Amino acid sequence: MLRLLLVALLGVAVPRPVAAQFVLQGAPTTLSLTTFASGLNFPVGMAELPDGSVLVAVSNGDSFYGATSGRLIRLVDADDDGVAETQQTLVADVPGASPTAVRVAGRLVVVTGQGQPVVVYRLGTDLSAPLALVGQLTATYPGDWLHKHSALAVRPDAAVPGRTEVWLQVGSRANFAATTTTVPLTSDLGLTGALAGDAVYRFVLTDTGTSVVASDLEQIATGLRNATGLAFQPSTGDLYLVDNGIDGLASPDEPHSADEVNVIPAAQIGGAVEDFGFPDSYVAYRTGTVVGSRGIQPLVAIQPLPDPQTGAEAEGPNDAVFAPPLFAPELTGHLVIGFHGRFTTGGTDNEENPLVTVDPATGAYAHLVAADEPGVGHLDGLMARGRDLFVADLATTGFIDPRGADTGAVYRIRYTGFPDTSDDGAAATGASLVAAPSPFRGATTITLTTPVANRVRVDVLDALGRTVAVLHDGPVADERPLHLDGRALPAGVYTVRARGEGVRLFRRIVRLR
Repeated sequence: MLRLLLVALLGVAVPRPVAAQFVLQGAPTTLSLTTFASGLNFPVGMAELPDGSVLVAVSNGDSFYGATSGRLIRLVDADDDGVAETQQTLVADVPGASPTAVRVAGRLVVVTGQGQPVVVYRLGTDLSAPLALVGQLTATYPGDWLHKHSALAVRPDAAVPGRTEVWLQVGSRANFAATTTTVPLTSDLGLTGALAGDAVYRFVLTDTGTSVVASDLEQIATGLRNATGLAFQPSTGDLYLVDNGIDGLASPDEPHSADEVNVIPAAQIGGAVEDFGFPDSYVAYRTGTVVGSRGIQPLVAIQPLPDPQTGAEAEGPNDAVFAPPLFAPELTGHLVIGFHGRFTTGGTDNEENPLVTVDPATGAYAHLVAADEPGVGHLDGLMARGRDLFVADLATTGFIDPRGADTGAVYRIRYTGFPDTSDDGAAATGASLVAAPSPFRGATTITLTTPVANRVRVDVLDALGRTVAVLHDGPVADERPLHLDGRALPAGVYTVRARGEGVRLFRRIVRLR
């Protein structure tokens, strides 16, 4: 009944997706898996909207590389059961071909595809309304360029409202050679320039509320073959770059070098251009032999597990995110990477497409989703928030031609291990954490109730897991109302977290603009 009511209120219903097509390997029992949405046409990029709904980029056309344009779809799971009951098209015709990355920064939405324009949209006051086109930036590649830009990261400037850094990779022109030419960049947002290959760039979008200007194009890194995974460590601001290794020189199915995880410490971002050595330096696949000494050595080189000669493979990384801030403690601080493996097939014929977790502190890595799952194609899209990790499978059949059209899916992996906490954040033992009003604009009151007196810390986390406010840190007995003045907080989804002896509660709240 609740689902029918939500469908009536929120829009067009979609069929309830089938059960998830894979299992989680070596995962704690506190992780639950649901199919958030299915029947999608080659989904990859995802981002969270201010109300907690999910924006996903899909293709128009019956093949991934033959797409005529893209779409941006809003997925709404109003009853929070892990299944989106509505899909709403916010942009029906994204310029270019298949979109591969979408990011949200304040009221702006930035989207791009492989070698396609970087398009900027603006959200409406009503998040179900079509997005307004703001402008676009276009890189013009020669036809033989192998790895065109396809990835995005955004980082709002906390000190300057309306200022957002946008990051993108420009891959190598050839499989195993230094790129010596540049690509012209033009735009209708005030920015022009030239992009070198084997690189990572950033530029700035400044949003006044009525207009947007792009500026300050800067090269951040070089010596990267195709760094499609761009992720900032939430607490340190270090930039992690997941780079695709060199394809096999005799057979493309046997890589020449291992895929890499690289890092630029926050303090070094924007100084000298960091050089990671491609094509002169790399780690050989399977043997682990370090070839060459130019540039910065990788933090991790991904080899087959457990035995590099015979073990389970992981090849072709696409997206990367840090594990959600309220995720399983075993994965706290871990980087999660999606691998597409053999790009033209899936299931047991694609033995290279796991979902991998990497511990940057130790360099250890493991497969959270194995590479031998029959119902998995290409786990190319990732999004993290709160206690949820979202994973997009480009095409569950593995095919990127008409056989894979409308077979894509988005999965939600949720951490359910909060002691004495039910799904909606209310404690089974009598402790509770309530927010009213939520959504809110100016202020809201957080009421913490504990039947047994003890010391509790209550803090507010943003979507990246950073503490933006500490509401209480001391004794609580019975009921304690806590005031949150949200006027200084950007619009978005926040998590209120209460931790203490016998108390571990959370509550998601929404700050409206």
